[in-house]
Amino acid sequence: MRSNSDQDLLGKLQGLPDMKMSAEKKQEIVSAIRQTKVSKSGGTASFRGFSAFGKGLAICSVLAATVWLGIGLITNQQQSTLPDSVPPIAPGSPTASPGPGPNNSVTTQPVQQTEELLSQIRSDAEKGRVIWLPFVLETTIQQLEKGWSKPEKTYDANGLTYAAFPSRGVVFGYNKGMQLVDMHRTDPKLQRVSLSAVEKSWGEPSRISEFGNQTIYTYDMTSNYQVKLIFQGTKSTSKDDLILVEYHLYYPQGNKNLMLYADNAEILQSVRDLAQNGQTFESQYRVEKDVFDDVEKQLGKPDVVSVINGITYNTYRDRNLVYAFNKGMQLVDIRSYDPRLQAITLAEVQKTLGNPASVATTGGQTIYTYKVTPNYELKIIFSGIMTKESSTLYIDHVNIYYPRGTFNNMAG
Repeated sequence: MRSNSDQDLLGKLQGLPDMKMSAEKKQEIVSAIRQTKVSKSGGTASFRGFSAFGKGLAICSVLAATVWLGIGLITNQQQSTLPDSVPPIAPGSPTASPGPGPNNSVTTQPVQQTEELLSQIRSDAEKGRVIWLPFVLETTIQQLEKGWSKPEKTYDANGLTYAAFPSRGVVFGYNKGMQLVDMHRTDPKLQRVSLSAVEKSWGEPSRISEFGNQTIYTYDMTSNYQVKLIFQGTKSTSKDDLILVEYHLYYPQGNKNLMLYADNAEILQSVRDLAQNGQTFESQYRVEKDVFDDVEKQLGKPDVVSVINGITYNTYRDRNLVYAFNKGMQLVDIRSYDPRLQAITLAEVQKTLGNPASVATTGGQTIYTYKVTPNYELKIIFSGIMTKESSTLYIDHVNIYYPRGTFNNMAG
């Protein structure tokens, strides 16, 4: 069939199945066909008119484009019923849909709303589980490896050995008895949860802390298990609603090595003894004596770097350690945020270490400073300020500090 004008082509379109396409859209398709043709080699070339063969090809192309756009419209209408901001499931996620194959088809995971997601996190945590995982706290690493495989990498920190599966977004921490006591979970679906939504659903946490440019809300799920919700950014510096990026399910009692430390008093005595040598809890490096280059060679690049008054602070989140050094790379401040320390109260510190040389409060924290040698200070920082409503304070972190190493840098 031959046509002599674009008007004829548009007339042909009127007879095509109704795909709810406007006349303007059809005109755009015809204009696009008039402007471009596909060569045998796969390239394109512009031309001004239709050949007899080209006109027939144009009509077929319009039909194909119409059907394609109609399908696109149907797809868009289906997608518009989903939430506005649903991040994709990461490749390799244990909850990702399987790829097409001879014995399976591609399926879509149901979309969970924020309240439902938080409810499932809480319900699973009370049972010792992390959301979307089959493993339970207090089971063994051997059972995990039997169910999955060997970890992609391992490292020691916080008195535990950690088995990491980065491709799955999961890290498991286990103690000397091979018992799972700490699970870390990351997944794009968690990023639908905001800090304000958590506060609305779960109320105020047992404690709030900041570490590595993140805000951590800790909730006691049961007498044994804690959930630590980790939000990107800090409330003190951001006016925006913070977004959940990771959460931990933690069994504090399982992280107590009674053969090493019989109780919290022995941990505090170890902290004091290490401080006298220029060290802090779970770190082999010393202020004044060591340089950051040596730290980086062993631990790799830090997760967060910041500079305050000429001192550079490098944060290692997985190890709960911060190393600060001056312009000569000399370590002058080492901080430990070890979770075992965070289970110790101010009253226990006073009973074991006595009264500090000074007490200060700043930024919602209480700071006890002990002069452990003529050159070194042990600083114990507690979350919160003592009030009638808050009579029990817990350690947030401890510092071993070398004041003389900062003198030449404090002037800015």
